[in-house]
Amino acid sequence: MSFGHTPIEDTEIELVQRRIYLLPTGRGIAVILIAVLLLLVGVNYQLSLAYVVAFLLAGLMQAALLASYRNLRGVIVRSGRSPHCKAGETLSFLLSITSPERAREGITLTGASGKQVAHSGRLDLNADGSVAAGLTFTTRSRGIRPMQRIVVESRAPYGLIRAWSYVHFEWVGLVEPAPETPAPALPITGGDATGTAANAHVAHDPDSLREYVHGDSLKRVAWKQVAKSGDWYTRTGDAGARQEIELSWQAIGLTDTEARLSRMAAWLMRAHNENCAYSLLMPNGQLPLAGGAQQYADASQILAVYPQHIENVAGLR
Repeated sequence: MSFGHTPIEDTEIELVQRRIYLLPTGRGIAVILIAVLLLLVGVNYQLSLAYVVAFLLAGLMQAALLASYRNLRGVIVRSGRSPHCKAGETLSFLLSITSPERAREGITLTGASGKQVAHSGRLDLNADGSVAAGLTFTTRSRGIRPMQRIVVESRAPYGLIRAWSYVHFEWVGLVEPAPETPAPALPITGGDATGTAANAHVAHDPDSLREYVHGDSLKRVAWKQVAKSGDWYTRTGDAGARQEIELSWQAIGLTDTEARLSRMAAWLMRAHNENCAYSLLMPNGQLPLAGGAQQYADASQILAVYPQHIENVAGLR
């Protein structure tokens, strides 16, 4: 089965008449052959019963043709967000299937990414309902994984007709580099010749707090306490100050590109887990000093698409 197709930019596709293809299955071909044989017997031997059964089978095939077509017509397929994972983990593209007006049964999805092909389970939809479906692929190396053409198929209700349609979204997933293990120390003052710092970074616990006063630096706000209580507090000492780190590609003294990316991924994970603020300096992108989940997600994307720039990656959602 070929999965090559010109991508389109829609995030939602409705299966209309011109998108749906119909062919008999192996069982359907057998029914057609039996009907033809019975018709020949009826003609040769003038058997009325042979005519009746032949025409009944022909009517069954016509009904199956219409039912299979109606089972797909009007179905709406929506693509989700761009998935991401670490190299060696599974990458799952999530879609939403909506059934306007009436119930549907026995719908399956088949998609390809690279040389791998994935299948969804059987999907049964209620009238005006939606279900989520995932196409999951294994990963071995870092990089951009485009989602190729998806086949939406149904053989319900009789299994005599295969109805299918093709959808193709401009949609990619990201496989981030697996972090180096064991995790190296953070480059507090910049890396040495081996790309590591002389001393490992140790995160500090917040010290004494006071109520926030207008004009206090936002860097000294105790954000965890703000989130828990809703009241604003400011740290009064230096022990609770957030460590600020510069993560630079040039500070890694390794020659292999993937090894350098793995070390940078380990630094990112450690800085994130230790609640550090960090900036990122990569040949394909830079991030200013910040911290938190969004900073970690943005930095991981830059590593995943290296050497491309993130803004040049089509299909990233």
